[in-house]
Amino acid sequence: MKKILVLFVVLFVMAFIIGCASAPAAPAAPSANLQIMPSWFNQVAPPDEIWGVGFINLQNASLAMQTATASAQTDAARQLGSLVKAQLVNYANESGLQSNPRSMIAIENIENNIVNMNLSGAVVNAREQTSDGTWWVRVAVKKAEVSRQVNSIVNNEMADFAEFRADQALRRLEAELNRSR
Repeated sequence: MKKILVLFVVLFVMAFIIGCASAPAAPAAPSANLQIMPSWFNQVAPPDEIWGVGFINLQNASLAMQTATASAQTDAARQLGSLVKAQLVNYANESGLQSNPRSMIAIENIENNIVNMNLSGAVVNAREQTSDGTWWVRVAVKKAEVSRQVNSIVNNEMADFAEFRADQALRRLEAELNRSR
């Protein structure tokens, strides 16, 4: 009986030692349901629209959606500003205005106004909260609406430039008149 009890204790101790010496548990695999990007993220905008994307992770869902929407609008405006600036710089190069500092200032002002403009035509076309709590918002802006707004900005800037040129012409005229007296 003593031999059985000793054998039992030895087996128990060996099982305990083997159990303690086993490899540590593998870290838990990431959940297959973890979604860090919205389902629509890889979609491409149609040719007649520009999309802006914004995202943020805040505790307050309402504030997060508003902030992500504002960020998406800013993203769209930056894209528009870069596009318009590239086109205006190309125009200035081709028309010979590149050497005129006033025309380059006008181009910079147009770009800044576009980036800062209120995208009144921007519409939220996708909104999603991912599993990590981040709110994602996508806004769409019709290129026709953008064209209307950009034309307004460009026309204002060109009017300022025309006024500047008219003022220069008046000063030259006054200088000539004063010289002839």
